[in-house]
Parts: sequence; C-alpha cells; structure tokens
Amino acid sequence: MKIYIVRHGSAIQGAVNDSSRSLSAKGEKQAKGAAAWLKEQVGEDAVQILASPFQRTMQTAAAISEALGTQIETSENLTPDANLKALLDDLTACTNDLILVSHLPLVGHLAAVLVDGEIYDQPWSPAEVWQLEGDIAASGCMTVKGVWYPVLDGI
Repeated sequence: MKIYIVRHGSAIQGAVNDSSRSLSAKGEKQAKGAAAWLKEQVGEDAVQILASPFQRTMQTAAAISEALGTQIETSENLTPDANLKALLDDLTACTNDLILVSHLPLVGHLAAVLVDGEIYDQPWSPAEVWQLEGDIAASGCMTVKGVWYPVLDGI
C-alpha cells in the first residue's frame, strides 16, 4: 500500500474564516508542481484522493485530480484539528493507494506515527509531498520512499 501525504500549497493570509482561505498565486504553482511529481510516482496505478473540505486543500487536490484524472473525496478527518486516531482507524481499513491532502500539524503528526509509531511535530513545507509504503497503514508500519519539496523545483 502507498500513501502520499500532501500539505496544501501556500494560502492567502487574513481571511475571516480559516476554512475559506484560498491558495495564493505561489500556492497554485506549488499545487501544480506537487501534481506533476505525483503523476510521475503514481503512473497508471489506481489511487484515491481524499482531501480536507477547506478551500485551500480542495484547490491543491484539484490540481492533483486534474493531473491524474481521479475524483476527489472529502474527509472531515483531514481538517487542521481532526482527530488523528479517527484518521488512523480509517486508514487501517483501507487497502487501496491513497493521496491525502491536509494541513499542519496533521500531516506531520500522521507521517510521524505511520513511520516511527509516535506522534511528534514533523516540519512540513507548503505543498510538500511524502510517499509512504507498507503492508498496512498503521502505527510504525510504513517507510518513506520519496519526498517532493517545491523549493527543489524553484517554486
């Protein structure tokens, strides 16, 4: 099983409602860069895209969806303050490859627990993507197989 964890691209500041913050112009470029990298990694494999319903994550997921020709599903378990245990319960039941588009601190906590089996703050750049692989999406059962950073592509 493969799980690709994606933080949304850079977002505008100062929105009244955090859930309605949209991507900045830079964030849109970052999302397209992440989508291009994911397309190379995923290839022709079937993959499911799950995203937080917040606007900036949906915009990031839309770039990925367009590149891969895959539909987006939303999950409240991917919002910034979501319950990590509930998300892990959902992931443990999955058998297909997933792309998860979410926020800090959740992306860092999720990667830490899946790889190292413990929760800690993992730094994560906007639009950064981690590719994890393992037999099951459970605590300490996955390994990092690849990482994409926008800055490496000059974004």
